Amino acid sequence: MKSYGLHTLTTRLTTRPYKFPFYSPDTYILVLSFLIHSVSTVSTPATTQTEQTVQSTLSSWFSTLVSLTTGFYPGQTTTTTPLPTTTNKCDEMPAIDEQIARHIIVSPTDLSESEKVSFQPTSPNGVSFPSDETTPTITVNFGKPAEVQSVVLPRDKTPNANVEQFEVTFYSTDGQKINQQPVKSAVSPSTDSKTPASLNPQDIPSDKPVSRLDIKVLSTTDGQSPKGVILDIKACTELFTGLQICLN
Repeated sequence: MKSYGLHTLTTRLTTRPYKFPFYSPDTYILVLSFLIHSVSTVSTPATTQTEQTVQSTLSSWFSTLVSLTTGFYPGQTTTTTPLPTTTNKCDEMPAIDEQIARHIIVSPTDLSESEKVSFQPTSPNGVSFPSDETTPTITVNFGKPAEVQSVVLPRDKTPNANVEQFEVTFYSTDGQKINQQPVKSAVSPSTDSKTPASLNPQDIPSDKPVSRLDIKVLSTTDGQSPKGVILDIKACTELFTGLQICLN
């Protein structure tokens, strides 16, 4: 099995192209190695339609190149391990990190960035709102569009957490609403803090890239302003793996 690093590949193609005749197996191995190196180290949030098309095109190229190398030499066989299909691309990851949290917008009264970092699901205290703001809206802008898989506002992770129900509006990459009517969460029972307010997965447009979402608190378990609010949002990450070519 032959393998080339990106630097070696670039050097050989630019300074010694005569080493690799157009139809030789080495040429195809080099091209494959370049493509494999390009995609095998990439791990990005959920893909757009364009990115999915790119992956599909690469897979097609791989198949074609491998078939061209098969049988070049008598007795030669080719073994491949193909790229996964886009249907298995999703690896759920927390969507709210410090950078995203700092750029959250709260209305009607915004908070400081130092306060907003407490929206992270790892925060021990969460965010508590003034007594006169009982139904604030929390706007989350993703740095890169993401396929949202779940939205939960836990009550058992922070002191006095009291969000009973909320609703969410999802926005596409062009800024348009994905759902024309807000999606309401399930109600968290006031006597059971381990059952949080959360969206039904079937109500989430999990197959569409989301650039922004608005979370509006509708009610709390004690009738007071929201306290101990953290955002447990999971989004999709696409993992590309390499294609291994073995020439025997």
